Amino acid sequence: MVLFFHHVPYTYKLHSGKTVIQTIYDLHYDGAAQAAQFVLQWKSLHGRVDEARYGDVLAQLTYQSGHAIVWRDAINDWFYHLSNIADVKGRVGQHLDRIEAESMQLEGYVRVDVSPREDASGGKAVECVAASPPCIAKLRFAGAPGTYEVDIEYFDQNNGVSKYRVFVRDRLVDEWLADAWLPATQPNGDSSTRRIIHGVVLRPGDELRIEGFPDKDERAPLHYMEFHSERK
Repeated sequence: MVLFFHHVPYTYKLHSGKTVIQTIYDLHYDGAAQAAQFVLQWKSLHGRVDEARYGDVLAQLTYQSGHAIVWRDAINDWFYHLSNIADVKGRVGQHLDRIEAESMQLEGYVRVDVSPREDASGGKAVECVAASPPCIAKLRFAGAPGTYEVDIEYFDQNNGVSKYRVFVRDRLVDEWLADAWLPATQPNGDSSTRRIIHGVVLRPGDELRIEGFPDKDERAPLHYMEFHSERK
C-alpha cells in the first residue's frame, strides 16, 4: 500500500526504523518461520488426536510450511531483483544450506528454465530426459559430521506421478511418489513442494544420490537439496 499509493522509495524508513525493502524481506521470513512452528505445535498433540485426523492435518501443515518458503523466496527475490537492494541480514538470494539441483553431478537430468524465474532460486530446475531411467543427481556432503534433516524440493505436477529415491552412501534412506494433486502441469511455484527426511547421519565426503523416475509428462523435476542440523 505504501509503495502503490504513496510511491515512497524502497529506502524510505517506516515508524519501525526499518526501510520499506527490509520490512518486506523480514515479514516474509517471519511468516515462513511461523508456518514452520505450526507443524511443531501440531506434533505436540500426537496421541491426543485420532491417528487419521492427526496424519491428515500434519501432511497439510507440512506442505504449507514448505510452500511458505517457496513464496518467501519468490517474493523476496522479485523485490531484490527489482530494487537491487540487498537484505541487511544477508538472507535473500544467499541460501547457504541449499544445493541447487542444476549444480549437482547429473546423469540423465538436464537443466531447464523455470518461469517465472522467481519460482526457483536461480530460475533453474532439472528434468529427467533419459531413455532408460532413473535419472541421477548426486553430490558430496561438505558440512560438519552430525545428524541432519534433509529437505528435497521438487515439483509435483498433475500430469504424471514420478517416483523418487534418496540414497546416502548407497543406502536407501527414503522413497516416495509425487502423487499430490497440485494445480500445475510444469515446474513452477504452484507445483513446488518438498520431502523432509529426518535423522540422516552424515559425514564429510558422504555421497548423497537422488534417483528420479519420470511418468507421463512429469519428468521427475528437482529444485534443490537443503541441510539443517538436528540437535538431540
